[in-house]
Amino acid sequence: MPATTLALPRDEMAFRERYRDLLEKRALTTVFRPGNRIFPNWRGYMEGEIVTARIIRTPGSDKHGVAPQFHDLRIPIRIVSLALRPVTLLESGDFAGSSPDVFDRPSLMNHLYEIYGRSIASFGNRVTRIGFTHAE
Repeated sequence: MPATTLALPRDEMAFRERYRDLLEKRALTTVFRPGNRIFPNWRGYMEGEIVTARIIRTPGSDKHGVAPQFHDLRIPIRIVSLALRPVTLLESGDFAGSSPDVFDRPSLMNHLYEIYGRSIASFGNRVTRIGFTHAE
């Protein structure tokens, strides 16, 4: 867990603005988060639970204790699968349902570095693959 833990709601999942269209079109059904994001771990989820997808208007920073600011849009999604995997063991099928910019291990590692500002090694070289459906 980061040194500074922001009090963000556990039943929400944050997405960058550039993924808004994919969420609204229900085209995004797979995301990756660094480290172990299976509940009860920090910012973890449980299979079967419904959480709210939120779109980040202004990114925050765990390191600096700054919470992100969100748009008003709220999209309910149901977590259908969680898998903690070493990033080196991810296969091409693991990226099905992901965003077009995350399609293999190198693109995922670049993507996570861009968002979290830390290498995947700082998360134990593991990611949680989260599969979801769009809830009604």
